[in-house]
Amino acid sequence: MQRVISYIPRGVRPFWRGQAIALSAAIVAVVIRAAIDPFVHDGLYFTFLFPAVFMAGLFGGTLAGITTAVVGGTVIAYAWVPPTFSLRVHSDGIIRLVAFCFSAGLTLVLTSFVHRVLDKLAAAEKQAATLAGEMHHRLQNTLTLVQAIAHQAFRNANTLQEARAILMERLAALARAQNPMSEGFGQSVSVQSVVEEAIRPFEPGQFTVKGGPSLILFREEAVSLSLLVHELATNAAKHGALSNSEGRIEISWVEEALSKGCLNWKERFGPEVIEPSRSGFGSKLLATAFPEGKGDVAVSFEQDGVRCKMTFPVLGAAG
Repeated sequence: MQRVISYIPRGVRPFWRGQAIALSAAIVAVVIRAAIDPFVHDGLYFTFLFPAVFMAGLFGGTLAGITTAVVGGTVIAYAWVPPTFSLRVHSDGIIRLVAFCFSAGLTLVLTSFVHRVLDKLAAAEKQAATLAGEMHHRLQNTLTLVQAIAHQAFRNANTLQEARAILMERLAALARAQNPMSEGFGQSVSVQSVVEEAIRPFEPGQFTVKGGPSLILFREEAVSLSLLVHELATNAAKHGALSNSEGRIEISWVEEALSKGCLNWKERFGPEVIEPSRSGFGSKLLATAFPEGKGDVAVSFEQDGVRCKMTFPVLGAAG
């Protein structure tokens, strides 16, 4: 049964194919009626047209079913409905034709309903396949991010307790980054909401979020951006502008080019910073999170604080 259903066309059906099916079904019905004519000359005029109309409507579409009914009905009415081979039709012949047209119409309504159901099933199957692929891709990305977080946490920590604290802190940042996107599939996330959520655990009075256009992020880039902003804030709390009460951090973003956003992180009034000898977590995270080098991060260590410029794909500016 499923093999038969797989041959039923879904969506847009080519007109020529439907008409070819219609003519073939009409010819088969007429040939069968002619074959039984020596045995049953009177009656069974349109009997074999009903399955022909049904098959044409099912496999060729509603127009194909109509063509089969019109062509086949005309030929059979002309050749077998009395008076035969005449354009005149008696009252009983008219009743037969009306009954056939009514029954053929009901048959086509049924096939049309079947097509609508199959089209909706096909759309649902396509959406389910897209969702499954997206979930698989998201799971792979999340596992890669967790692996990178764990690797960096244990590599940079001096003690097991410190590694555990760093790991828990960064996993919490990952969870916070996922929250805006877990509310609904396909939901967009703004840069502002990602930044505000990432810096929430820190002293808000030391941040100046200048903002900019309401840029909308892809969900995967939102995760990476949140982790990077949280990592910069964590480093600032340990060694930079957030390590004293006078330090300040400015965050701003712009739409640098079409479908490209740029976020700037600028620390001021903090202690003098020294460039670390090992590459930081943020750079490795971006290299992992942005496929095919779509995202980039540039970090510089100025006398009064860290500067960071991040570029990443965006869906565009809202409103």
